[in-house]
Amino acid sequence: MKIVFFIAVLLVLSFPTFSQKVISKNIGTAEILYQENGVTITSQLTECNNTERGEIMQFKLLAISNSNNAAVALKVREDMFYDNKCYTCENEEYTHTFNLEANESKSGTCFGEANPLLAVFHSMKDGYIKEVLSDFKMNVVRLF
Repeated sequence: MKIVFFIAVLLVLSFPTFSQKVISKNIGTAEILYQENGVTITSQLTECNNTERGEIMQFKLLAISNSNNAAVALKVREDMFYDNKCYTCENEEYTHTFNLEANESKSGTCFGEANPLLAVFHSMKDGYIKEVLSDFKMNVVRLF
């Protein structure tokens, strides 16, 4: 079931959006997940409505900003809990390194076309994916 779930999410994220009409709406306010040495990671719950496909999903869109005058690399591990079960804990596949130039920011979008690692699936309204993100932890392994 776990593999089927992640394949379904990847398929949804992999569809090209150039011909699709996607309307995004932020829900609540952004949450700061990490802030240290000029590097900030935020998370914004966002409703993504693909009107062409009739799909309404929610994603936690992440943004990583480097306010330093020098490049940084950030190694993080994403722990995603769906329906209170961790699907990614202790799985090296979910440990990523982000490289940011001086004063650079990277952010996720509804369907992850630019930075797919920065769009965390939360839930799908009236859809075929039933699992709901119950907790999300972004653990900074190393900042260098």
